[in-house]
Amino acid sequence: MVERTGILGKFLALVQGEVAADTLEAYRRAGQAVYDLLRQVEERRLALKIQSLNPWTVDPATQAQFLCAWNAFVLQTLGDRFLEADYEANPTTAGYVPPITAEQALAFYTQVESWLNRAYQAGINPDYRLDASLPANLPAWGGNESCPNTHLDGTIAATRLLRTHTEAAIAAFESEALPADKQVVVNQIHQLLASATSEAEYAEQLWAPNLPQEVHEKVEQHAKSALEQYYHLGQILAMPQLLDRSQTFEMRSSSSFSASQRSRPLPGKAGFDPWCLTDPAVRDDWQRPAETEEAIDLLWKYDPEPEKTLAIQTDIDSALVRGDITYATNRSGARLGHYYCCPWAPIYVVKHLVKIGDRQISTLQEFTLDVSAEAVFDGGAFKRQILVGSFQSSPDLDYCAPRPSNRHRASRRRGC
Repeated sequence: MVERTGILGKFLALVQGEVAADTLEAYRRAGQAVYDLLRQVEERRLALKIQSLNPWTVDPATQAQFLCAWNAFVLQTLGDRFLEADYEANPTTAGYVPPITAEQALAFYTQVESWLNRAYQAGINPDYRLDASLPANLPAWGGNESCPNTHLDGTIAATRLLRTHTEAAIAAFESEALPADKQVVVNQIHQLLASATSEAEYAEQLWAPNLPQEVHEKVEQHAKSALEQYYHLGQILAMPQLLDRSQTFEMRSSSSFSASQRSRPLPGKAGFDPWCLTDPAVRDDWQRPAETEEAIDLLWKYDPEPEKTLAIQTDIDSALVRGDITYATNRSGARLGHYYCCPWAPIYVVKHLVKIGDRQISTLQEFTLDVSAEAVFDGGAFKRQILVGSFQSSPDLDYCAPRPSNRHRASRRRGC
């Protein structure tokens, strides 16, 4: 655990707009088991090679364990390196990080436990099968602004470590006893490694402090590409059969819903359900505050294009029926809850790469439907978006109605 800075450091952090890294440090501590697991996996790989078993003849549960351990390792490494790079560059404000760093590190950390949990299950159950589409992508890189220098320092440090472990995993493939068709795959894997390493080395050689913005963006582009390639390559090394899918990711459509299901009644029409966006836990609670009814009515009153809102919800419902998404849970397996703001939509987690509305969402990312008329009162626009992020439980409930008098909090409700 990092030693928290003193009063002066805290003051400087606040002046610079930094936020406390307490939550990140908690995830950092919790994820240290990843490194022990990866060491066990690498020892297991070596033992299997000594037994003359190649990656194609390893049982599916062991393949799943190797893959999940790799994904957890990469995500934990990225979160750790981002924190370490910031602390090393700004030791006076150690324990605090810029908001963009907090957001990105949290995006990595919050997926670690899911992969770690699956790895442990696969290690115990010889019949285990993964329930997520593969190969998985890294969490989305947050924000449209250029990343800070410390992000590039952390990214480049991570690529060095990933390269070392990737090369060690590739060694398990190399054997004179492999049939010719498998040797072709080994050659392809070496080609993928060369591509990832080329991107990483180019970014590292190009990188220096105080670069012009256009060069900084080039470094960022190559470094991120290297990370994505190492992430995918590690999964292929665990499950070689993924190689055929490494460049083409299956994305389900909403075609499984019938035309009638996709054509929901609009507000004011017979059969319209004003609560269709809402988490069932709230929708079915007849003891909810009376203000919730008014907030829902105002939401639909000020929605200029309710057909677009309902189309997105239909995509969500379709994905839920197909099993491409499910309700997000916390570490104990309980439902994470709903978004804090009206219409209190559920928090979902993606199991298979999916497209909701015009937004593509990757495996294990959490999201919700964020719809609000709150800004309309002040002349702002109606908000309708898929919100992807890392959600935490909260006791808050906000009515988010389009007039100041309707902004309240209700502590009895758990939201996100």
